[in-house]
Amino acid sequence: MLAESDAGSRHTSSSISTVSSSNSRSLTARKSSKQWKRHHLQQRARQERLNNSRKWRGEGHAQTSMKEGQRYKSGNLDALASETPSEEASDIIGLDDDDKQLLSPEAESENLLFSVEDDKIRSGTGLHVENCSCAGLESTGKEGNDECSKHDSSSLSTANGATEQDEGSSSENSKAVCKTKRHSDRDLDNPKPCKSRKSMGENSNASQKYSSVSFCSIEDRLPDGFYDAGRDRPFMQLTGYEQTPHLDSREVILVDRKSDEELDAIALSAQALVLHLKQLNGLTKDGVIEPVDNLQIALLLALFVSDHFGGSDRSGIVERTRKTVSGSNYRKPFVCTCSTGNSDSANTSQKQILDAVEDIVLSDLCEKSLRSIKSKRNSVVVPIGSVQFGVCRHRAVLLKYLCDRVEPPVPCELVRGYLDFQPHAWNTILVKKGDSWIRMIVDACRPHDIREEADPEYFIRYIPLYRTIAPFSTESDHSPCSGLDPGSFPSLSSCDEAGKSVSSSLFRCKFGSADAAAKVRTLKVCGSSADEIRNFEYSCLGEVRMLGALRHSCIVEMYGHKISSKWLPSADGNPEHHLLQSAIFMEYVKGGSVKNYIEKLSETGEKHVSVKLALFIAQDVAAALVELHSKHIMHRDIKSENILIDLERKKADGKPVVKLCDFDRAVPLRSFLHTCCIAHRGIPAPDVCVGTPRWMAPEVLRAMHKPNLYGLEVDIWSYGCLLLELLTLQVPYMGLSELEIHDLIQMGKRPRLTDELEALGSCHEHEVAQSGSGFEKPEAELETLSFLVDVFRRCTEENPTERPTAGDLYEMFVARTSSSISSRS
Repeated sequence: MLAESDAGSRHTSSSISTVSSSNSRSLTARKSSKQWKRHHLQQRARQERLNNSRKWRGEGHAQTSMKEGQRYKSGNLDALASETPSEEASDIIGLDDDDKQLLSPEAESENLLFSVEDDKIRSGTGLHVENCSCAGLESTGKEGNDECSKHDSSSLSTANGATEQDEGSSSENSKAVCKTKRHSDRDLDNPKPCKSRKSMGENSNASQKYSSVSFCSIEDRLPDGFYDAGRDRPFMQLTGYEQTPHLDSREVILVDRKSDEELDAIALSAQALVLHLKQLNGLTKDGVIEPVDNLQIALLLALFVSDHFGGSDRSGIVERTRKTVSGSNYRKPFVCTCSTGNSDSANTSQKQILDAVEDIVLSDLCEKSLRSIKSKRNSVVVPIGSVQFGVCRHRAVLLKYLCDRVEPPVPCELVRGYLDFQPHAWNTILVKKGDSWIRMIVDACRPHDIREEADPEYFIRYIPLYRTIAPFSTESDHSPCSGLDPGSFPSLSSCDEAGKSVSSSLFRCKFGSADAAAKVRTLKVCGSSADEIRNFEYSCLGEVRMLGALRHSCIVEMYGHKISSKWLPSADGNPEHHLLQSAIFMEYVKGGSVKNYIEKLSETGEKHVSVKLALFIAQDVAAALVELHSKHIMHRDIKSENILIDLERKKADGKPVVKLCDFDRAVPLRSFLHTCCIAHRGIPAPDVCVGTPRWMAPEVLRAMHKPNLYGLEVDIWSYGCLLLELLTLQVPYMGLSELEIHDLIQMGKRPRLTDELEALGSCHEHEVAQSGSGFEKPEAELETLSFLVDVFRRCTEENPTERPTAGDLYEMFVARTSSSISSRS
């Protein structure tokens, strides 16, 4: 059957059946009274279908044929998808002879009703559902008629057992060409579309939720009338956007099947496609009917959406495949997807030009198309059916809309966030695996690569604005909505402030049933530049990506994050001030930082941390560095303030809990070379001076005035300065001015220990017990102190290549701890 708009029918007049001569004679009269006749005939058609369906029920026709025939006539193909896929096509689209509807010439010319002879459909000569989708898509300006007809030319005829199709017979049967309806899919027996429409309040609520939290759950079925205005401007009713005089502002995407004929055709085409997938699935199982998996349907719809909006992103596919096959690809979690690969001498300027060409083509086409649509409509409100070249924000909304309208609905979430530091929108499909739900990321811009959200690469590339990953949340095992639900976050207004720095504040709160610490940053946007806003969100994204990539018992665990925005009214009531806030929720370590512990210990008159505790802290921090450096990540701010300790909470081996935290300056080793997910935008590259001066390696400080590339060894120098804090209870370069500190570091001079420790470190191991070096300590403790001093000196060598690696340090401390335990026993 064919479903075309008036424009579409004129455009493809050569490909559809010739209507009767009475239709032609009534054409002039129809045009003159088109408006009121359209409405009258639509109402009459719906009422006749309702009456016929009741009559069929009373006459005892086969239930399956009656139900599916009525649904198909009503334009509701999503209901068909839930039926048995192995049923014959005649039972799906065929109607009895009693159902022939005698139409007036006006009704036939208006393409309002289906009129199909059941016996001819059963013999394989009926028209195909694909013709409906082709004509519908053609009205949007897409060229897909030939493709569709070739793709599905035999789908239904095969199901009916027919091997040929008589085109002449089909043309004869097509006395009326269907036109898509503007009524609800969920209210088939209601001939009055006005009663099935959702209220504006419901449309506005769904739209406002997506605007504020950038997320729609599987329970948030997108209603007709839903619109996406973006998160970069205050939300208001749709009429407010329609009155916007500036057509150069961002478009408002409107999803309304009742007023968008192209969207109606798109929805019918997608529903027919899913129906045929289920039919084919049934046919290939030797009569054993197996339901089609939701993920298969979502993949099919994602490909459908991608094809409709101009195709998928193919940039870098060939190169990435070659690198994967050859084994030269950069390792997870930061996987190289650009032209750099593992090369240390990439031509950065050439690489950026190539990547820019790949990324700009589709977005430019989309922007030009949108400008044309807005100009023709004289409005920034753009019906999604009229968009010819769509980017992520169009694709994600349409995919969610289509998933909501197949039968049964595919559990699909609509998510907005970032992909590799670029604003992006995508969908997640919920798949049941045992007793738990698995989230599968479906990106209609890249429909060929669907993976679990927990995939090591995707987890740090696709960053939603809200996400919880707390392991203690038992609800996540049973509820498919808990992982991205913004309602699961605690209110920061009810949290207690535990600390404050120049750039952030620390709050203690409850995250589910666990104690948590929230690191909060806030930016009030009032005249702020776009770069300032981007860098604010980048700083949060960078730390979230790092914590998501690092899972280790000696690294603080992240429970979730959120990046929110709020519009604050000014004095006259207009929303002028934009408040941005980012919060990272992490595990709460009761003891606080090692810095606080050292300060309290110093007040009691102690000269150093107990050697046993110092060994535990040094070993666990070394273990954390092994995890970082194995993934080619440098922390760049190792110091006592960023080490958390809880002396009361013990691990399985009886040691206190020690955690490395604060990753807002961490960066992948080769970040400056790449434009893919390895590049951390908004975070200084590893050739810029970053960190805290007293703990800073010489090569980092030398990058203050000109770029100076450095590597993982900078963390080893800072680690040595941490050992100095444990040995002396003092900060490095204690008592020196800032200028003196800079001069000493520039010259590669390590900070000095106390005189006693300097003397202890100059002794050989067999001389330590004899000299004592002013310490009244047991021999074992003196040997451990001497060991710590030696490690400090090795870590603070001026030449980076002479410093031990994180792995060397860890092995040294494991061996030392084992020998200390043996000597005590």
